[in-house]
Amino acid sequence: MENEELFNKKIRDAKIITIWGHVMPDPDCYGCQIGLRDILRLNFPDKKVYAIGSGIPVLFDRLKEMDNDVSDEEIASSLGILVDVSCIRRVEDQRVCKVKDLLKFDHHMFNEGEEFPYPSIVDPERVSAAEIIAEWAERNSLIINKDIAEALYIGIVTDSGDFRFHGTCPKTFETAGKLFAYGVKPYSLLSPVSTQTSESIRFRSYLIDEAKTVGQVCYVYLKKEDYESRGMSYAAASSLVNILACKKTNIFCLFTEDGKGEIRGEIRSEYDYPVQPTAKKFGGGGHMFAAGLTLKVGGKPSVEDVVEALNQIEKMQ
Repeated sequence: MENEELFNKKIRDAKIITIWGHVMPDPDCYGCQIGLRDILRLNFPDKKVYAIGSGIPVLFDRLKEMDNDVSDEEIASSLGILVDVSCIRRVEDQRVCKVKDLLKFDHHMFNEGEEFPYPSIVDPERVSAAEIIAEWAERNSLIINKDIAEALYIGIVTDSGDFRFHGTCPKTFETAGKLFAYGVKPYSLLSPVSTQTSESIRFRSYLIDEAKTVGQVCYVYLKKEDYESRGMSYAAASSLVNILACKKTNIFCLFTEDGKGEIRGEIRSEYDYPVQPTAKKFGGGGHMFAAGLTLKVGGKPSVEDVVEALNQIEKMQ
């Protein structure tokens, strides 16, 4: 494929490569950054390769840490590779704007106005970005090892919701199986991100109790005091949207104030109810049945406006 040939050539020609992920990285984003970094380090030992961002600190002991001591001069001389993020605006560390060239691995749907005019390997039908990277490495006969396999495996398992979410397909299981064969230890690998504290268990019950249902939409709106008074951080609280699936509505959402004037909106749905176009209308995006957006506290559009729009979504034929 012509695009991939150019993509690979840029990697071969680069002396310094920096790898970038999205704001509030999840295990797929972190696994992609660590997995891709170590693939490139293993196969191109003459290159300097760095993964930049906050990563998932609870996994650093199990996998590896990020590379945040990279100088601005090295970044400016680097080929930047975005993983699990659709455009530069959504990248966590905006030093990405300094790089001299860009590539991208991603599985999010395209948003008009967020063009990425660089070679990309993107498949919105795939459930994780990690499987896209794993399959790219296999196509190009790149060597991987157990550590790389575990980094990519955790991305596939978590972004697929343990192989339950839309986008999981036979190829997902095939790719995960090939990674598993390197000696992946699922229990010890996944325990740090699946273990629940007493605070998180109580908070999940709180979310279920607080959920409101309007038409076909179930939602919770969290203010800062709602989660902090219950021992939860903004990042942890705002990521729990899937708890609301138990309400059995067509669409479920979690809106969380960040304490700085913005509201993170996470939207999920049954497979027959496409939410991405509505998220896009409010400046967000994502996947057809799992999307996100950002609103202003006290501004317009409001949470109620989003809920009203989501209630207009019709079942796909």
